[in-house]
Amino acid sequence: MKKSVLFLPLFLLSFFVSSQPNQPHADFYDRTREINRSGMYLLGGWALANMSTGVFGWARYENEQKYFHQMNAAWNLVNAGIATYALLSMDRDGPEGLSGQELMRRHIRSEHIYLINAGLDLLYMAGGALMIHAAGNSTTRPGLLKGYGQSVLLQGGFLFLFDLAKFGIQYRRRQHFEASLLGAGISPHGLSVVIAF
Repeated sequence: MKKSVLFLPLFLLSFFVSSQPNQPHADFYDRTREINRSGMYLLGGWALANMSTGVFGWARYENEQKYFHQMNAAWNLVNAGIATYALLSMDRDGPEGLSGQELMRRHIRSEHIYLINAGLDLLYMAGGALMIHAAGNSTTRPGLLKGYGQSVLLQGGFLFLFDLAKFGIQYRRRQHFEASLLGAGISPHGLSVVIAF
């Protein structure tokens, strides 16, 4: 009798909590999207600034400065496209109807994208440095190689810092969130309470 009296309130509590099993995960994922959205606004702002100064410098300067600005403008057309696409996708990518496990999988996927991009950014910077080095040996287009190389080095450096910072922020958030769930006894499947008799 004593066990059934204790069991009934616990059963009702678990039923109430299981009716909203994803709330902590949904809140966490909403914040993930806000952080990613702010990153895309930053990337879009960087792109617009580089396109406008790039077009100006392209028209105004000659030789390596001209090519530096030309590459900045062209490179940031791509950045602007990525930021625009990502912002539009985020509006369709809400947590509604998804399990806590699926929301966490999406968060981890965004972490991985930032980390992979940071690796690609290192390759961009290496390519820029290689172009600058090749400019010293070029007899036909040293200004183009040096200007493009400087631009690729700058753009890759910005993107490396951006992607690494975003990865670090999201990774740290996930570690804190998972630790808080373990402390509360919440899993993607609901609240678990263990009582020993």
